[in-house]
Amino acid sequence: MAKISNTSIYPNIDPVLSDYFVVTDANTDLATKTCTLESLQKLYNVDVTSQTIAVSSVFLNVLATQDFQLLPAPGSAYVYDIQRILVFMDPGSIEYNFSTDLPTILWNTSTVDITLATMNSTVDYVAQVYTGGGAQLVPINTALTLSKGGSNPTQGNGTLYINITYRTLKLDSTF
Repeated sequence: MAKISNTSIYPNIDPVLSDYFVVTDANTDLATKTCTLESLQKLYNVDVTSQTIAVSSVFLNVLATQDFQLLPAPGSAYVYDIQRILVFMDPGSIEYNFSTDLPTILWNTSTVDITLATMNSTVDYVAQVYTGGGAQLVPINTALTLSKGGSNPTQGNGTLYINITYRTLKLDSTF
């Protein structure tokens, strides 16, 4: 058997929660079994996911007339526990000329504005737009979207990256 460090035999990957790994089960005479990364994550209560979504100029230039989905609805009897949202504007060669704080991130009855300083930046720009906190309604089975509104820019070719840190919680006794 090759050493695990032999990446020719065992190539490196960017793991996802549905990937498997091998464990020794202490409850069954040390039998070799598998489990998912997600099950290990839940065992240690490390159930936070961080995902970065790229919103290209194709979508940013029409955002006033069309929503852009960031996270799909989590499913019946599930909610998102959004903990933090960071945005990074990579301005490209032509800066945007948004006229209002657009877009907004719509998740529940409230919205989170992404400022003009972020959207129309001529240099790499990072802003924290949501840090959780405060009592607010957490909608069941609801997607997280960039909400249409305002007016479209007439120029710009940058990419907006949105990093969302969240948990997906099931509405049952494991909540």
